[in-house]
Amino acid sequence: MTITRLLYPSANEIGKLSKAQLAIKIARHSSCSQCEECTGLRPPPDVEVALDEPQPDTSLNDLTQYGSEDEESMDDYLQECACGHHATAHGADEATLGRTEFLRRARVAIRLDEFLEDDSKLLDFDYTNESIIGLLPQMTLPEDPESPDIEDILSPGRSRAEPSP
Repeated sequence: MTITRLLYPSANEIGKLSKAQLAIKIARHSSCSQCEECTGLRPPPDVEVALDEPQPDTSLNDLTQYGSEDEESMDDYLQECACGHHATAHGADEATLGRTEFLRRARVAIRLDEFLEDDSKLLDFDYTNESIIGLLPQMTLPEDPESPDIEDILSPGRSRAEPSP
């Protein structure tokens, strides 16, 4: 079996991450909407994940403006989960969420990654601790506004204005 090396975004500031990189961070901490058992973006068994360490700034003629053959494309990043679904299926689709919710989830995902960094576990996709567990509920998908209220399901036919017996 050939091992593929993919990258995980190391930056922890929204302004330093592309939308696709933010989606990867969100997906890591969000359950898959396509399958019940997947709790977040995980590398498949044939994938080794490494950090996309930021390149040091160079002032020598600012050659970085011309690009580099070594620059990573998004194809170099972990985007497909071990469950077989793309990062967007893990609550990281801005078109579905809307910009405000996408950015809120990105901020929470970045905070979760900071907890992982504190324990030197950013590349350990199975690691968790109390701080992470406490923050994960903020990564659940917002309720569908079209879905019925629990009271409507439990007491069909009763209007909201009617008091409970």
